Amino acid sequence: MNVDEMLRGLLFRKFRIGRLQFDFLEALLAVCITAAGYLLRTPFEYGPPHWTYLLAEWYLALASGILIFWYTGSRKRALGTYAVLLVLPAVVAEGTILRGDACLGALLFICALLFWENGRRWLFTLTAAALLLCSVRYVGLLAACAVLWQNEKLKTEQLLVLLVSGGARFAAAYRAYLHAGYTLTTFHWPNIYEIVGRESIQGQLIDPIALVGLFLTAGLMILALWLFGMGKVKSDRAFLIRLFLFFGLAAVYFLPYMDQSSGYLFCILGVIYFMLEPKDFFVPMLLQIAVYAGYQECFNGESMMPMAAFAVVQFLIIAYLGIRLLQEMGVIHIWKERSLSTWTD
Repeated sequence: MNVDEMLRGLLFRKFRIGRLQFDFLEALLAVCITAAGYLLRTPFEYGPPHWTYLLAEWYLALASGILIFWYTGSRKRALGTYAVLLVLPAVVAEGTILRGDACLGALLFICALLFWENGRRWLFTLTAAALLLCSVRYVGLLAACAVLWQNEKLKTEQLLVLLVSGGARFAAAYRAYLHAGYTLTTFHWPNIYEIVGRESIQGQLIDPIALVGLFLTAGLMILALWLFGMGKVKSDRAFLIRLFLFFGLAAVYFLPYMDQSSGYLFCILGVIYFMLEPKDFFVPMLLQIAVYAGYQECFNGESMMPMAAFAVVQFLIIAYLGIRLLQEMGVIHIWKERSLSTWTD
């Protein structure tokens, strides 16, 4: 065998690691993407991020790629997910520039989804509970888990573990927030307060705007649970990602004191959603723009457009996801049947 034949055989040689099969060119491309992702994080004046965040971002991209491979069986989509998450602007902004811990939370949730895919519901529950204890920004995922429980996808004791974790973090966070003298202008996330006004009232023991936001969020989550409880959860993976995206985004949209890192996890889920539903490309695309706008305002003091515009875009994304879920679960059909029966009676 001459050199040309040896190189040709190497280029198209296939390797197997567990359930994953790939050829040499794909492995070489993955190595090049990893190197490009690392170099992308080095030109800043304060150097590369802390090794904890650097590893967390790499494992996050790798776990997301594995999840997409399990979902679709496509090596190209898995490699595309890995590549996108290593160079995504919001990912670089969070882990490299801000050196925030949102990448650790996102890694926890992707691991929880891997456990869910393997049918290990208790491992999913414990990982999700750890995520809920990390930050109040993930409290919307608790409502999504309650919908799964309503449709017997989770056991009652598993939901109780999640309720205790999410409820404890929610109470602790907002007890501190309401009495700490925070202002809504301190935080950079395009939610409803960019539309109605984010100037908080000073000189009072409790910020009334934040208090109204808490009750509004709790009421909307209960209403959404009642609506979704009428329908049936579908078993496909895209529906599951839509469910977590809807409730997660809806919670941080109405909760006060949400910073730019509130959209990090949903930015990652948006990429996964695109790989599952390419025809809904506009959803993750608009979501990436809205998420990065928060980071841009945090860095520069202002965004490329008024933040209220990004808040409207995010509201439209939430509304689209909610209507899509209600249609898939048959809730809208139930409403139509009830309306017809009322008219006929």
